[in-house]
Amino acid sequence: MLVIYFDHRPKETKEDLYDREEELSQLHSSISEPIILLTGIRRIGKTSVLKVFLNDLDLPYALIDVRTPLSSYKSLYTIFSEVLSQINKKKGVIKEILQHINGISFFGVNISLSWDPKTRPSLQAIMDRINEIGKVVIAFDEAQNLKGKIGNEFLSLLAHCYDYCKNVTFILTGSEIGLLYDFLKIEDPSSPLFGRHIEEIRLNRFSSEKSLDFLRQGFRQVGINASENVLEYAVEKLDGMVGWLTEFGYRCVKAKELRKEFVDEILELASKTVSEELSHFSKEYVIIIEGIAKGYTKWNEIKRYFEEKKKRTIYDAELRRYLDKLEKRGYVNRVDRGKYELTDPVVKNAFAR
Repeated sequence: MLVIYFDHRPKETKEDLYDREEELSQLHSSISEPIILLTGIRRIGKTSVLKVFLNDLDLPYALIDVRTPLSSYKSLYTIFSEVLSQINKKKGVIKEILQHINGISFFGVNISLSWDPKTRPSLQAIMDRINEIGKVVIAFDEAQNLKGKIGNEFLSLLAHCYDYCKNVTFILTGSEIGLLYDFLKIEDPSSPLFGRHIEEIRLNRFSSEKSLDFLRQGFRQVGINASENVLEYAVEKLDGMVGWLTEFGYRCVKAKELRKEFVDEILELASKTVSEELSHFSKEYVIIIEGIAKGYTKWNEIKRYFEEKKKRTIYDAELRRYLDKLEKRGYVNRVDRGKYELTDPVVKNAFAR
C-alpha cells in the first residue's frame, strides 16, 4: 500500500492531506481578495495546504518556492519569467496577449523576460495584460525571503495589482511571520502597501485527539498495527506538529514497527536542526532558546540563564534585540506578564531534555 500521510513530500491532493478542511474552506472563500497570507510555524504543513488548494482550483496559477532575497533585477525578472511560464502552461494564451511587449521571449510554453535595463519590460504592464485573461492566482512560498535590495519593487507591483488587477490574487506563505510583516510594511506610510487590507489564514497544530487519529489512520494505510502506548507517547512529545508526526510515522514504516526510540531520535533531530538554523545567525540565540525550554521564561530569568552560560554580562538592549529577532523569525512568542514561550513544542521538549 502506498504511504500517503507519512510521505515526506508536500501533499498535492485532498486524498493525501489529513484534515485542514477549515483552512482550505477559508482559502476558497478568500479567493477574491487581492493578497492572502497563509501563515504558521515551521513544519505545520503550509506548503501541503497551499498545493492542495491550488490543485483543487479550476484556475490557472503559479507557485514559486522563494529561496533567495531579491538582490537584483535579474532575480526579480527570473522569478516572474517562471510565474508567466507556469500560467502559460495552464492557460496557453499568454503569448497572444504579451507578444507585442518588447523584452519578452517565447520558447514553446516557456517565457523569458529580459532584465537588461535597456530592454526589460514593465512588470506592471505585463500584470495588466495577465488580468485580462480572467482569474489568476500567484503564490510565493516563504515570501519573507523576497526582501532584499529591490524588495520594494515587488511591493510596488503588489500594490499596483491590488488597485488595478482585480482578477489577480497573490498568496504569500511565511513561517517567519514577523519578518513577513516587516517586509510588507503594511503599517509603514512609506510602504507601497500602506493601509491596504491583507487577509491572513493561520495554520495551527493538531489537537491531541487529531494527532492520535492522524497516526492511527496513517498506520492503517500501510497495514501496521499501532500500539496505543507508543502512539500516546509520540503525541505527548511531538504535540500536534504534523511535520514531526509525519517523520515519526515515516521512520516506523521504514522499520516496519513502532518504536518509542524513534520519538527520542526526532527530538534530537529537532534540537540539532534548530541549533543549526539559529547558529547561522548567532549562537546566542541557541542559548536563549535553551533557557526558555528549561523554564526560564521571564525576562530576568532569561537574562540570568544567559549570563551564567556565557559567563558575561548581557545588557538589556542586547537581550531585547535577540528576543525581538527570535520572535520575528517565529521561534518564540511573547505572552502575558512579560513571559516568553517557544512556538514549536517539539523544540521545547528537545531542548528541555
